[in-house]
Amino acid sequence: MSNEAVFETIEEVNKHISHVEESTCVKYISYRVDKRFNDQGWKPQDHKNRLYWEWKYGKGTPSIPFDRVPFMFIGHKLMGCHRGRAKCGIKKRQDLEAQREKDGKEKRNLLLKTKKVACPAVFTISRIVKFPGFKLEKDTSRLRRVMSISIKQALQTDPASVPWKIQYFLKIPSVTDHKGHPIGKVLLYYYHGIYCIGLSLGYISSICADQVDDRVKGYIRALVQQGVRKVKEVKNQMVQYVRTELFRDTTPPPLRRFFPTEKTIHAVMAQVIAEEHYSKIDLVNLLTLAENWKAEAPRINFLLRVQSESENLLLCYQTDWQRRLLRQYGKEVCFLDAAYKRTRFPLPLFFLCVRTNVSVAPVGLFVVQSRSAEALGEALGVFRQWNRGWSPAYILTEHCPVEMKAVEAAFTGAQAVFSDHLRERTWTKWLSNRSRAITNQEGIFDMMKAIAGALTREQHQGAVERLQQSPIWLEKRQLFKNWFTNKWLSEEKRWRNAVRVDIVNFVSVVNGGLEMQSDFFTHNNMKVHKKDTLSQMLQFVVDDYFPPMHQRYTDLNSRSSGEYSLNPTAPPFLWHRPLGVVALVMDNMSAALQDSDIVVEQASDAANGTFRVKSRAESTSGRSYTVSFGSEATWPSCECEVWRDQRLPCEHFCHVFRSEPNWTWEHLCPKYRDHPLLTLHSHTTTEEEIEEALNGLMHLSPASPVSLQWDGPEETVPLVQTPQTPQLQLHSIQTQWVAPQASQGPREREELQRECVAKLKSIMENVSGINDIDHLQELRQKLDVLQAQSETMLDQKDAGVKTVPTPKGKRKRAGVEIIVAMPKRIKVLSQIDVENVQK
Repeated sequence: MSNEAVFETIEEVNKHISHVEESTCVKYISYRVDKRFNDQGWKPQDHKNRLYWEWKYGKGTPSIPFDRVPFMFIGHKLMGCHRGRAKCGIKKRQDLEAQREKDGKEKRNLLLKTKKVACPAVFTISRIVKFPGFKLEKDTSRLRRVMSISIKQALQTDPASVPWKIQYFLKIPSVTDHKGHPIGKVLLYYYHGIYCIGLSLGYISSICADQVDDRVKGYIRALVQQGVRKVKEVKNQMVQYVRTELFRDTTPPPLRRFFPTEKTIHAVMAQVIAEEHYSKIDLVNLLTLAENWKAEAPRINFLLRVQSESENLLLCYQTDWQRRLLRQYGKEVCFLDAAYKRTRFPLPLFFLCVRTNVSVAPVGLFVVQSRSAEALGEALGVFRQWNRGWSPAYILTEHCPVEMKAVEAAFTGAQAVFSDHLRERTWTKWLSNRSRAITNQEGIFDMMKAIAGALTREQHQGAVERLQQSPIWLEKRQLFKNWFTNKWLSEEKRWRNAVRVDIVNFVSVVNGGLEMQSDFFTHNNMKVHKKDTLSQMLQFVVDDYFPPMHQRYTDLNSRSSGEYSLNPTAPPFLWHRPLGVVALVMDNMSAALQDSDIVVEQASDAANGTFRVKSRAESTSGRSYTVSFGSEATWPSCECEVWRDQRLPCEHFCHVFRSEPNWTWEHLCPKYRDHPLLTLHSHTTTEEEIEEALNGLMHLSPASPVSLQWDGPEETVPLVQTPQTPQLQLHSIQTQWVAPQASQGPREREELQRECVAKLKSIMENVSGINDIDHLQELRQKLDVLQAQSETMLDQKDAGVKTVPTPKGKRKRAGVEIIVAMPKRIKVLSQIDVENVQK
């Protein structure tokens, strides 16, 4: 016989079910739940349900006796014994065994293949709504029909006037309903140091993990807060607490809610430790950090808002060198890195990053308390205020709806796109999950990459068709098909090369972009600090994580400047560019020189820089590659895989350079040709040093001469006094290439030095018009170019050139003379090629 019960609230229902589970030592799991059963906002006027006066006809459902009050059914819930029927475990287990056999692993021989024994015991719950205001005074079929019509009319015309209440009717299975497994108190056994009367140890291990009892969870919390960190120690003390405190006079039931597994205990401990990362104890350290940062202002921008009843935690941090990198490289494309996901740090720690010419660099960090779009948007708004005019058009994130919503709301017109590295990392992780039993993972991954890397719509359509004809797509369970269709193909505008804008594809892959992202986004150095408090993690990031990245950026630029700034073996358009760019383009040029059997044909729109490149042997039937130099609005392109993976002049571009003298590097799209990722930059001085140099420039007397000395007759060029201009017009300087030579005579060297005098004088005449720090930095960058080239010239073995000793007052940095305007004179030590002044 089954028992039945009636309750007014769902809390009472759950409490009663827990009591039944404890008394019978059986766990019940959900089999089926109607849509409206858990709808707490349900109202009778929103649904046209049938009215009933009693219920005793449904098989397996609780009976509702006649009490002259009409009611409606809202929904039903069916719960079954955890050792009942298997819903999907058999197919899953068969797939895992097949995968083990394919991997060459030994087949597991289990005494019990599954704990499921098809037990028929079920728990049925019916949720109804009663209308006590329409109770029958006399029971007749005619009055029932009249009352039903009255209720429906009242719900349609004035639903607020209809009183109603919700009730839950339960049908509870009896002990005899359980089949195939022991029930109740059967054996005497030793469990966790306690003699318990209950089920066998094999059955105990098969009981599903239940929610830990609140009293047990509170005791675990107290132990962790006292400093206990070992799971076994917490487990032993917890068992003693359950035996001596919770069940002092009775035998505790062998349920996981009172005796959780070590894995469950570890999860509870991790939650407590995560909450301690931002506690009142760590708040003191955070405030101390803020005071230290405040002392370094304005070199550092920071915002610390502590948690209160009305506001959540918000911390933002950015240094001066990070602001410079953001202005230089982050005008169009930035990265939003959820670093806490890769490092498993409990609090949401994010990095704002940019792709530089030699690496991926962080340009700010922020910590929020909640992982909501509103919290992320507020933090991004702080950086927008710190960097006026900064409004990137594209921000690269991972596939996270919260991050996508936040960045598109924070910047008007911005679009969230997926980082190629993080996208491929997500694909690999999903395919390699053993529970999914995916075979031929490498082949599937290659087909997915082909869809992402397709350059044209035709290539994309072909890649999609190949994937849709593969066995993984056509399999019966459709697991991969549903995942890839719903999650990725629906958002392909954010990750497919054929539809993404050129600037995003360029920033993602140029000069080894994917390898740079892989090195940065792993955050291996931060993983060892995942258990630190928030203040300890911030201290490590600010002092030991950010500075080496900035130093690496500076060193790589300096190294590239020293090795390739004036390399005679490289063509002039590759001078003063990153090492990776020079090496890749030189390899493509070598490949073009070796393959001379190539035909370059002008396309119909050759005037716009479009050519077809193909092999002479296959000129009639072979494949040709369309090469486009681009325009002011469109980027250059090629249909080959090398261009897709590098976004640098490929072998086909080099063939055009050779065969078409009127189409060279200088004719490429200006946005591409002059992009910061393809040029070297030396920002080794701080803003304080720049301001000091500016003070020296401003103290120059307009009528005072500026002398430039070399190993020849000294010439004094008077500085012409000009009216003060509102802005320094640096872009008006025009220069011509001067090819480097092994040696020059005194006359040629003197002529070159006179030209350099004139160029420097044109800069000095407009120094008084500098009123913006960005223009000053641009001026300093141009002077640094001259400085680096001067050092290269000094290294040449030219017997006719002698070095003039450095006078007092002249500063040195890394063994190189800094060419800046001194209060009285500038000394030029050797011949200087000024071709790169514009760049």
